[in-house]
Amino acid sequence: MILSYKLKLFPTRNKAETLALLSGLFRRLHSVATQSIAAMERPRIPSCKGTGEFAGRATRRAYTDYRRSLKAARKTKRPFTPPTLRAELIDAAQVQEPRTAAGFDLWIMVQGIGKLYVPAKKHRAINRTLALPGATLCEQGEVFRKNGKWYVRCGVKVPLPDEQSVTEWIGVDVGVRRSITCNDGYQGPDLRPILKQQRDRRAAQQKQGVDRSYEMSPQRQALAKEARDLLSRAQQSGRGIVLENPDRLPRWRQWSARFFAKRVLLLAALVGVSVRLCDPPYTSLTCSRCGSRDTYRHKTMFRCLTCRFTSNADQNASRNIRHRVSRVSCESHHGSLSLVPLGGGADG
Repeated sequence: MILSYKLKLFPTRNKAETLALLSGLFRRLHSVATQSIAAMERPRIPSCKGTGEFAGRATRRAYTDYRRSLKAARKTKRPFTPPTLRAELIDAAQVQEPRTAAGFDLWIMVQGIGKLYVPAKKHRAINRTLALPGATLCEQGEVFRKNGKWYVRCGVKVPLPDEQSVTEWIGVDVGVRRSITCNDGYQGPDLRPILKQQRDRRAAQQKQGVDRSYEMSPQRQALAKEARDLLSRAQQSGRGIVLENPDRLPRWRQWSARFFAKRVLLLAALVGVSVRLCDPPYTSLTCSRCGSRDTYRHKTMFRCLTCRFTSNADQNASRNIRHRVSRVSCESHHGSLSLVPLGGGADG
């Protein structure tokens, strides 16, 4: 499995201007090469005589990327965008003087007019993945610019362990008030104060005229932390996890349950914890004792009108989720997945 991450670059003013020139030149050459190749009946590498070493290499690279992107676009039926600058990731300990600097973990080498070295820093998310057994950092990356800042997109190759044996299952329900509720009695933190703080912060920033877009909201950070803690408890106790199938949940509602389920599925594949998915309909309206749907629910209170069973609504739903098991989903994943949604950064 290959997990993708975004690392922030720290170029000087001269290096940032050089990166901007190289990026503009590469995109311009890529667009010219794409138009010339698309106009040909039989595509071939366009002539790059007299354009210089970097221009010739960029033109040949544009041709290769165009052919690969065209082949992938035919399969997925999706348009492709011009690629970004290719770079090589070098460990800070391997770089000779005077390029070493304290506080930087990696150096990004962009081959343009000579070799351009730019320092970068790792974050907690990529460090957690690199700490897994057999995890290795890919040597190649892509440099791009976003909101006036430079980043590099790199990958970490992680071997998938074997699935561990299961002695018991944990049913997990994602609620609106509590982040998660398990059938063993565990309840996560209340998300309402977090949402209120986020709304107040955004309102204050709008009054000050500050426009900041969060790549990962505090609510998502809380759910990501609960997913890591849940996987840790399940791995230590030898238990499996039962969740609602995220593909069966509505997209315009219950986004937190879909986010949490996909997060747990990805983390479970990395540590070898068994995860099962259940059908989500009527998990909150069914009595976990007698199975009747003649029930009454008000906020956190659940009561069955048939057997007079009274319990917490989220705990009752977690018990139903534990009993509804449809299929095992901890299988090998292919392709590039990301533990940091919508980009990078530490996730709590």
